[in-house]
Amino acid sequence: MIIMGEKLSAYLDLTVAMAIAGSAVVVSKMMVATVPVFLATELGIAIGLVLLLLVTFVIKKEHHRLDKKTVAVLLGQALAGIVLYRVFIFWGLQLTSAANSGLISSSGPAIVVILAFLILKEKISKNNAIGLAFVIVGLLCINLYTYFAEGTLNSSVLGNFLILIAVTGEGLFSVLSKIKCVPMSPVYRTTLVAGLAFICLLPLAIYDAWGYPFAEMSLQTILCIGYYGIFVSFISYVLWFRGIAKVAASNAAIFISVVPVSSIILAAILLNEKIQLSHLLGMSLIICGILIATQKPPAHPDEMVGTELKTITADTIESD
Repeated sequence: MIIMGEKLSAYLDLTVAMAIAGSAVVVSKMMVATVPVFLATELGIAIGLVLLLLVTFVIKKEHHRLDKKTVAVLLGQALAGIVLYRVFIFWGLQLTSAANSGLISSSGPAIVVILAFLILKEKISKNNAIGLAFVIVGLLCINLYTYFAEGTLNSSVLGNFLILIAVTGEGLFSVLSKIKCVPMSPVYRTTLVAGLAFICLLPLAIYDAWGYPFAEMSLQTILCIGYYGIFVSFISYVLWFRGIAKVAASNAAIFISVVPVSSIILAAILLNEKIQLSHLLGMSLIICGILIATQKPPAHPDEMVGTELKTITADTIESD
């Protein structure tokens, strides 16, 4: 019962984390309308980092001695999951819609499967291969509709491609989360990753900030930056690290499908974006692919017999 409770808690953490990630797409679209990409990214990280430093080193007073492997993994997560992801998401959102971005983000589970195969040497099952095919067709539906509807390879397609690069970075972030490192709390790990990302982006953010009219920043932009810093840079990462520590990477990957749902709904409500037939078709194919890819194959008869023998043997030992 305790194990089941832990899994349900982990699933809830992952669901809320990805719902916030979906809302971040819409908030990002609103931010980059008036704030340069690198500056917007750094401001969002900075607010979250202040909270993380306060919780980690002042309230919890947590400290760890890190080895080279752990530092390398954390730096990889900072570069892939924060720097690459956010910069390319912001660039992409300047060229495409939040709805498109949310849909393309739903390909994350398929990308995690591929990266897990390449990095963690996890096998790609038949279900994973079929699921990947559905995801690819779904992505093509979104982009081909844009091409045929407007008759040109316009900026929206380029924006979609930039979003796909960002999602690849996010997938790499998730896979790196499963590499064994020095044990640490989710908050501590989030603090280190955010701090490394902040340092990496600082020179580019200073360049963007030079001459930027901060006094003219609207209240909406300030609220968006605050939301991004508190919820996206702080709460969502803590929940993700806490949740993925308790479940397998393949199980955690399916929760990325929450991103397009929340982003599309919020894009329609807050940005008045129209949901096209291609969006619905693409989302249906992508989600079908996700469900197929994460479906566990039926146990082989030999495996079932082996499991039964193990159970009988264990029961016999206990009775003795």
